[in-house]
Amino acid sequence: MTARWTGLWGVPLAAALLAALVVAYASSRSPFLTIAALGLVVLLVFVLTQPQTVLLILLAALPWEGMLNFPTPTLTVVKLLGSLLIISLTLNAVAQGTRLRAPPAVVAAFTFVIFAAISIIVSPDPGVGLAKVQRYAFLALFFFIVVQLLYDRTRLLMAMRVLIASLGAAAVWGLILFLSGHADRASGPIRDPNDYAYLLAVMLPVCLYLIVDDRALRWLWVACFTAMAGATFAALSRGAFVALGVTLLWAVLTRRVRLGGLFVSALVVFVVLAVGFSLWGSVINERVQKKQQIGSENAASRLDLWSGAVKMAMDRPITGVGAGRFGAESVKYVRNNPIILNDPVTHNSYLEILAESGPFCLAAFLAFIGACWLTLARTLRSAREHRHRGGMRQATALQAALLTAIVAGMFVSAQVQSPFWVIGGFAIALPLTLGWTGVSANTAASAPTSSRRIGATAQ
Repeated sequence: MTARWTGLWGVPLAAALLAALVVAYASSRSPFLTIAALGLVVLLVFVLTQPQTVLLILLAALPWEGMLNFPTPTLTVVKLLGSLLIISLTLNAVAQGTRLRAPPAVVAAFTFVIFAAISIIVSPDPGVGLAKVQRYAFLALFFFIVVQLLYDRTRLLMAMRVLIASLGAAAVWGLILFLSGHADRASGPIRDPNDYAYLLAVMLPVCLYLIVDDRALRWLWVACFTAMAGATFAALSRGAFVALGVTLLWAVLTRRVRLGGLFVSALVVFVVLAVGFSLWGSVINERVQKKQQIGSENAASRLDLWSGAVKMAMDRPITGVGAGRFGAESVKYVRNNPIILNDPVTHNSYLEILAESGPFCLAAFLAFIGACWLTLARTLRSAREHRHRGGMRQATALQAALLTAIVAGMFVSAQVQSPFWVIGGFAIALPLTLGWTGVSANTAASAPTSSRRIGATAQ
């Protein structure tokens, strides 16, 4: 009885006592501090009791991360939200006695972070890669939190809705900047056009799923798909185009999409391009011509960077040159780059991990991706057996999104971007949201034994 009382009430009582002490101290100092302390207490109560809501806010903030670099460039709004979410998850798990899920994909994700950390420990300048490893750790923790909190169909659908709605707004913002002449390529709230196009392209299949399955808000998702497709084109990212082309080919060859849906999607894209060229033809043609002029140099530059990454990996075949050190080491290995770059990146997720953190780190990252794909494949098979059309559509959409991320990762440093980790979290959470048992032996084995769920107070 004492242990149960401590688990259920000890944490809240300790938090309440600490809050009371903070407010009391602030009251003794000044009225302003009292107001600030009360505001902080209200925020903490919200965070502790509404972890799912905090997760939704974090998902909505991800497409705008480039504009949320405050209060400092290192400690951003997104990182603060993530930190609060980790605290909320931990305290809820302790208070409710909930067993946390740790399927193989979670183990692989944290193994990837560990090997990346080892690479900076043995590197000649560990401080250079610290920020990158912190980014890896943040993304892995975010993935872990998504797996814990999205345990039913309603929550997963709401997470998809919030993310796509935010991406739709980000796409509109990028199109406005592009068509008004303020940007040569659409980038919106994400500064790098390639990273911007990567995020939009990966999430297009999820948007298509909402158009098909979320009929109540279909008008909104059609608008978001139109904006996202237009912004992806306006970013002029060849990597995004290749990734979408491969995904489309896969969907057709595996009969994942019907001809009717393919026709409608193609028609929407055609209309977007036709309207764009008819209204802003001169602006678009000018930007495309600029991109074509430097296209061959960019291609040669990428090949030289990739060659340099392979040479780095051969010289340091165990731990790599150290996370975040590709740019510093590139002067020794990248000799024929037609474009002079200051602190370049590899523009290939897999070669960058291999060169910076070694083959074991790359193997862990590929294991993370593979576990997510296998989970989706098992879920799709089980959904077919149960004739669960909604589950089939979700699994197919997430497979398409993950495939787009995998292919596009050959052209950008995608491992430090959110799409891999968001789609991975959705993929691992999906089997538990479909309402039947035995979807995946691995997932079921890691499911909570307690009927109480993390963040149940948010219901």
